[in-house]
Amino acid sequence: MTILLNTSIHLASLKPSCTFQIKVHLQCLSVLPIGTCKDTIATIAEPLTHNTYGDKEGAWMKDPTSNGNAIYVTNHYYGDTLLEFSNMETFKQGINFSLPYSWAGTGHTVYRGALYYNRAFSRDIIRFDLRLRYVAAWSTLHDAVSVGDADFPASWQGHSDIEFAADESGVWLVYPSLDEDGFHAEVITLSRLNPHNLLKERSWRTGLRRQHYGNCFMICGVLYAVDSIGHAHANVSYAFDTHTQTQMVPSLALVNNYMYTVQIEYNPKERVLYGWDNGHQVTYEVKFAY
Repeated sequence: MTILLNTSIHLASLKPSCTFQIKVHLQCLSVLPIGTCKDTIATIAEPLTHNTYGDKEGAWMKDPTSNGNAIYVTNHYYGDTLLEFSNMETFKQGINFSLPYSWAGTGHTVYRGALYYNRAFSRDIIRFDLRLRYVAAWSTLHDAVSVGDADFPASWQGHSDIEFAADESGVWLVYPSLDEDGFHAEVITLSRLNPHNLLKERSWRTGLRRQHYGNCFMICGVLYAVDSIGHAHANVSYAFDTHTQTQMVPSLALVNNYMYTVQIEYNPKERVLYGWDNGHQVTYEVKFAY
């Protein structure tokens, strides 16, 4: 993927149309093919801090399908700018360029040369092509409980209301919805998306509730949720396996060194979790049982 430096584009006027490894600390990690799944997670290593950049809230990520070294950053939990750094060294030096657009939260992901994100304060999800600079797909989650709803006022809860995730099998979406088959209680829905048109290929109702977790991530078709963003010693306290449609309590320790981790995202190419902890960019090595 090639993007010209010092180039920016504002999306307000656009209408929707219907072995790289991080250089610092990670040299010894083996890189498996992105489609290869390993087995059960055994432990999550303590975080390694790579940089201190931006606000308390934000998100950083890499495209696991790319052969390049680019790092993508959204600073704060609301704004209209996407930053791209060519590699870790330029990230540390603060060299960047921006692609302005509207987003909210920290639950974005970059996959196959596109940014997937939730349009600010709405139920809309967007795939923005980073090479051609246009909205390549747009969809509305009609069943989502949005931060714009009167019964659920907008507030920063330490996690995004609508979150994207990427793993070995593709792009996923985690969002709150109403249980139409029960008592119309709020549930967390997990959907596997078609990465091109954003249509749902399959959805599952999980046992998660928004007020009971801080971050979540996908690994090999399993949704994992962390119980706290602010406790130094948090736990991955919930898992939902889409293969067996079963729930588990994995009880995996996860350290929040700076006690405000507002983003955790898995990179299936590098087998690490990317985290944004109180303005510090960290990674966690994921260790598998087999």
